[in-house]
Amino acid sequence: MSKSTAERILDTAEQLFAERGFEGASLGEVANRVGIRGPSLYSHFESKWRLYEAVLERLLDPFFAMLDELAAMPPSPERSRASLERMVAHHVAHPNLARLVQQAALAGGPQLDLLVERWYRPFFQSLPAIIPGGGSSDSPESKRITAMIMGFNDMILGHVTLAPLHARLFGFDPLEKEAVAAHIDFLAALTVGGDPGFGGE
Repeated sequence: MSKSTAERILDTAEQLFAERGFEGASLGEVANRVGIRGPSLYSHFESKWRLYEAVLERLLDPFFAMLDELAAMPPSPERSRASLERMVAHHVAHPNLARLVQQAALAGGPQLDLLVERWYRPFFQSLPAIIPGGGSSDSPESKRITAMIMGFNDMILGHVTLAPLHARLFGFDPLEKEAVAAHIDFLAALTVGGDPGFGGE
């Protein structure tokens, strides 16, 4: 089944925003790559910002829905491993997610505000029992858990965004099945029976 014009616009914009960030991508190039005229693009997305939001929504809405599901599961070592596998698999299947997050973090401003306020902050504020004060508490426990989440987030996203560097350096694709399994084994070993992000003691 062929994709709709809107889907092809989103696919192309996702790739360009992931490569160049919001400022570096142009609607003209999106239209050219899709094979449509500029006015046709505006009939689907009223502005560059709205297209950017739609790209992020398509990637982040299902990702945070998955995180909500994982967070609701009773904590256990088995669940920790399964959670890691699902989070890593999602990023490997959607590598532009990590790249777009990185681009927004580097750009700051409205792009970063959008990520934080629409997706990240609401999710973490919904977990007060896990991160007291939503990560803003000065308690040692809150700081420890926040540091752990930041570390795992860094390693999962970094595995995707640095894949081209590591592929060139080590001579294999870090996103291939065996390499991803080894990365999950490494992350799981770091938990030492604890939870890799969203569980209890």
